[in-house]
Parts: sequence; C-alpha cells; structure tokens
Amino acid sequence: MNTHAEYETGNSGQEILADPFISIAIHRMASDIVNQSASVQPGEKVLLWFDPPGTPLVEELMNRCLAKGAFVSYFRRDLEADAQLIPKLTETEIAEYFDQQKRLIADSDVVLIVRGPANPEALKDVPEEKLRIYNEQYTRAHRPRITGETRWTLFYWPLPYEAEKEGMEYGEYFRLVLEACNQPWKEIKAAQKKLVDKLNGGKTLELIANPDDPDPERRTHVTMSIEGMTFANSTIDLNFPGSEVFSAPVKDSVNGQIFAPGEYLSGSKLMKDIILRIENGRIVEAHAAGNDEALQEILNSGEGARYFGEVALGTNPGLRRRLFNTLLNEKVGGSFHMAIGHCYEFDTYSGEPVSLNNGNTEDLTPVHWDLTVLMHPQYGGGRVVLDGENISENGQFLDPELSVLNPDLS
Repeated sequence: MNTHAEYETGNSGQEILADPFISIAIHRMASDIVNQSASVQPGEKVLLWFDPPGTPLVEELMNRCLAKGAFVSYFRRDLEADAQLIPKLTETEIAEYFDQQKRLIADSDVVLIVRGPANPEALKDVPEEKLRIYNEQYTRAHRPRITGETRWTLFYWPLPYEAEKEGMEYGEYFRLVLEACNQPWKEIKAAQKKLVDKLNGGKTLELIANPDDPDPERRTHVTMSIEGMTFANSTIDLNFPGSEVFSAPVKDSVNGQIFAPGEYLSGSKLMKDIILRIENGRIVEAHAAGNDEALQEILNSGEGARYFGEVALGTNPGLRRRLFNTLLNEKVGGSFHMAIGHCYEFDTYSGEPVSLNNGNTEDLTPVHWDLTVLMHPQYGGGRVVLDGENISENGQFLDPELSVLNPDLS
C-alpha cells in the first residue's frame, strides 16, 4: 500500500535545509524516530500524519520506512482549510470529514506524526460548538493510538510562529529544538528508572515553585497523594524529543495553588498567566490574565475537566528555559507539569506495567491539557518533595545518580 499523496515542501522547509547542520540533524532525527522510537519493521503499514511545514522531515521518514520494507501512506492536515470549512458543516458532516483519518489510522501498525501547523491559532474563530465536535471527532479518529492499540511517535516541527514567541531567529530556535533531540537517551532512561523506583516507593508528592515572590498569587505550592499510582519512564517512545517521568495523582488528593506563567495554547485559544486553586482534587477557582473566557470554557468541558489526570517531572537536560511549545515545555529539565482533565488509561508503557488511571477517565472530559512550571533559579526556584524529603532543588536532582537529568543552569 504505497500511497504517495501529494504534499508540499514550502519555502520555510527549503530555507531550513540550506543550513548543513540542520539538514544533517534532520537525517539523524528521522533515523532515530524510525529505528528507535517507533521501531518500524519490514512489512508494517506506516501512516505519516503531518502538517505541511514539517514536510522535510516527512520525506526523510518516508525514505527510511521504505528502506526497511514498510508500506507507507499519508495524511496531510490543513488547519487553515479546516477553519474555513468546519463552521459550514453539520455535526454528521464533521464526523464524515474524519472518515479518511479513521480508516488510515485503524489500518496502520505505526503512526508517525509531524505536527506543526503554520498558524497554530487557525481555529480560534471557529464557533465553540463546532470546535467541540471537531475536537471530539479528532480524538475518535486517533483513538487506536491513544489507547495504545497502534504504535505512534509524535514530533513537533519547530515553527516561525514559536520562534517569534521566544524572541529568537528561526534558525536559532530550530537549533535549540535539535539540541533537545540530541541527548544520551540510554543514560537518561537508566537514570529515570532509578527516579521512577524512588517515586513509586513514595506516598506524598509536594511541588513548590517561586516561593519567595512578593505577590502570593505568583507562587506555586501543591500537594497530592501518589499512593497506589506508579510512574512511567518516558524518553523517545511516543514524543520526540523526550523526556519525562509521569503518573497521575490520586484524584481527590490535590490541594494548593498552581501559578503557570507565560502564554499557553489550547485548541487554538491563546491564554496567559494562569492561576489555579485546588481543594480536594477539584479546581475551585481559576483565572487567566489573558483570555480568561477560554480557560473557563476548558474547565467547563465535562465533570473531569476540573480535576487532574497527570503529574510529571520534566527531565530533558538539553532544555534549559521556558518554551511556548507545550511538548517541549513539559520536557524541560528541572520542571514539573500537571494535566487538567483526563488521565491515561493504558496499563503498560514501554513493556513495563504502570498504574496511571486515577479514575478521571476520558468519558468525563475530552480535555488533557498540560501546564508546566519551571523551578530554575531564574524563575524563582523551587523544590520537589517526596514524603518530606527534598529530591530536587532549583531544577537539580540531589541524587548524584540522577545527574545526567540535570540541565546546566550556570
């Protein structure tokens, strides 16, 4: 089934490839994704799902999959075209619009995703009800990979939009992302195994950030039970680049305050400086300094949207600053993130048994939205406390055996 659909490279892709360092790095990345992350095998059916800006990587992935004897098909998303079309469709027609994606994903052994629409805010003016249906149908189409029935790996193609958010030249930003991809994954995975073992032996997790800010609303201090839950050791199996260790809090045990500074994007809606107050697991008060209406819409999108489905520690030492891109930001070494909304329901990860289901399941809300907080000194510092013991201070794990996870903050 070698279905070679038409796709376009675009000027941004050609300009990036003109840099020999970036071109070589893309070759290496494609090899790592196909051979390590997804472990593509001869005869397997591979779906390349992508946004147009990521076409240079898609071409490399295609070549490596075909060289391994895999069968390749494509799905090219056009988010701006969706933004024009979806408001004109009925609920039934929106469901039918996703039929091709559903068939392709259901028929695939592996899905390789290169996400990165030229305009991530393209859907912001789609009527709320139509956008809700659109997002629900997307989730249904991708369910085989979400539930673990189909293997998948996701890479976020760096965008000029994101570079502008970071105040960086595009080439400089692209190199930053590539540095995060070029890490000693075997050593990181081994160190994370030790961290996972330690966390799995604990009962209470306490996360503290920016504790000395003169404005108490800009501080983070949240506690939760993790008793009975276990952490997954994640490097580059699903997200490229990795890495993190993640689990879920006991649903009704979270208490305190989280302040997530900076801009956040969810469903094409941009928000800024988010504060959450939590009592017995439930978000009882929430505000965003920018676009508070969008935040309230998220929290009102089902019974489970005011609870948390994930808690995680970011461990990529190549990421040393806060980033706008959600996938990268949650991986920053010396950070933590918590996901508003549903938990993960799979019971194995990378062949290891895990306990991640805290009861806040997807039927309670379609939302799973990560908010990341850094604990580096430049962001006000912080601590990770397990059963009363500091295991990380100011973005650095204290156990020397975990030093490979520590970003260089000098």
